[in-house]
This record gives sequence, C-alpha cells and structure tokens, in this order.
Amino acid sequence: MSTVRSILEQKGSEIISVIPEDTLAQAILKLTQYRIGAVLVMDKKGAIKGILSERDIIRHIAGRVELSTTVSVADVMTKGVTYVKPHQSLDECLQIMTDGRFRHLPVVEDEKVVGIISIGDVVKAVMADRAFQIGQLEYYITNTF
Repeated sequence: MSTVRSILEQKGSEIISVIPEDTLAQAILKLTQYRIGAVLVMDKKGAIKGILSERDIIRHIAGRVELSTTVSVADVMTKGVTYVKPHQSLDECLQIMTDGRFRHLPVVEDEKVVGIISIGDVVKAVMADRAFQIGQLEYYITNTF
C-alpha cells in the first residue's frame, strides 16, 4: 500500500504559496503560472494560515464586481486547513478528500509543510498500485496451474 511519502518522492515537494496579505490577483497569477488548482497561504515563518483554491476564487467573485487587485488572499482563502502526514495511506487521503469535498491536501511533518498532494496525484498512485496487484495476481494464477 502506497503512502503520501511515495507520491512526494515521485512528484517532488515544491510548495507554491502566497501570504495572506497578497492580493487575489497575485494569487491568480501564481495559479496560472504554475498551472495548479490551489496555493497554500503561509505566513513568513512557514505556518499554514489557509489554502486558496480555484473554487474559493469562483465563490468569492460570483455576482460581484470587485477587482481582484483590491481583495486580499486572507479575505477569500479557506481557513482551518486539513492536512496529512507522509506516513498516511492513499486510501486515507481519498477518504479525507471525499468527506471534506476538496482536492488538495498539504503534507506536514514535524510541524513543517513538506509538500502538497492533489486528488489527481492520489488517484494516479492508487491506479498504479491496483494495476501492480492485478499483474501479480495474474502471474500467480497463470504460473500455479
């Protein structure tokens, strides 16, 4: 069974973040530049203050005429971020993401952010695990009879 750590080993642990005082426009620029769906909102010491996703942005701007250059990230971000530890299983991550209805999970070890995983990362790894298991079962079946 794969863990969060196995995903980070493959994809790396680069963390794209903004600070709460950044404008929404600055955050949108980062999302676009890195082609990602969420950024962590961290203070200057590296502590998680929130997460800002495309969904948060859409909810905020729906029906409004405010310019994103005047709105701060802190006004829009999701506070109370759920995170996982590197040793947690991918099945646990899928359950957390499904229950919480979100697609990104920061990974924290020893109170430090060491990466972020997405639902796509988890599904890809789970599918690879399942394919390996099926291959092993097929090998066992064809070589034991």
